[in-house]
Amino acid sequence: MASANHKPFGKALAYGSVSILLYALLYVFEDEVLKWTTRGKWFFVLPVAIAFLISFFHGGFTGYFWEVLGVR
Repeated sequence: MASANHKPFGKALAYGSVSILLYALLYVFEDEVLKWTTRGKWFFVLPVAIAFLISFFHGGFTGYFWEVLGVR
């Protein structure tokens, strides 16, 4: 059982770091992502998957961030 004073600093830092990394990778490889997603057929899944992945980590960071600040 977690103590009442436990704040998930590590989880917030980890999710925040992964979120920043994913945004940076999307920025750096923007041309490649656009090239793959304009090929048609089932390649439309790629931007949807990228959006879900970034959303998962960004949402996790946001939740832990507010928990670290004491907002529930």
